[in-house]
Amino acid sequence: MDDLLRKKAKFWNERLKKCMEAGGYTQSSLAEALNTKYGTRYGQKAVSGWLNIGAVHKNGEVSFPKFDTLVLIADFFNVNIGYLIGETDENSFSLEKACNFTGLSGDALKAIMEITHPENDSSYMWEDNRKSLNKFLTAEGFSNFFNSLHDLYLTSMMPKRENRLFEDMDSAIDYMRDLEYRGKIERYELNEALVMLINEIYPNPPQADLTIKE
Repeated sequence: MDDLLRKKAKFWNERLKKCMEAGGYTQSSLAEALNTKYGTRYGQKAVSGWLNIGAVHKNGEVSFPKFDTLVLIADFFNVNIGYLIGETDENSFSLEKACNFTGLSGDALKAIMEITHPENDSSYMWEDNRKSLNKFLTAEGFSNFFNSLHDLYLTSMMPKRENRLFEDMDSAIDYMRDLEYRGKIERYELNEALVMLINEIYPNPPQADLTIKE
């Protein structure tokens, strides 16, 4: 096995194990689940081999399973083969494309999808979630709110990014006090921006056309 395959094998072993742990599968239960779903005849020994690709035993080096087995495993865990072998860090190429387009991480997009596509919820709730999130993100005050949030983020990162070397303890204390003061101001501004944003989206009392029965 060359260096490229060894690298892919390392990803495969780690990510297959991660998928199994997330689903609560042991080697035996995964084999049984695959057999039930696809009519295959895998055993615990086969799964053990899949988790040790590249390992060297007395009978030789453990190689990747056949392509049709790769396809079944990826389909079973609802991921792409590319994720399992390290070609992408997202578990689907559609998610990777969305990450590239938005600049957001896979975890961030999944968090959004949990709001817009909640599990075990009725379809009308999905629609309400999407509408409320769209209303929040497209409001005029959202940019001001986000700028305040970004300012607070930058302040929180200053000690790590600047990595200052202080001449004495007093200068270090002054620096930390300045950051603390700046953080308090930015938290206040962030809170004000959020209140303004909420008032813009949901004015009080709510705007409505009221019909009174005569």
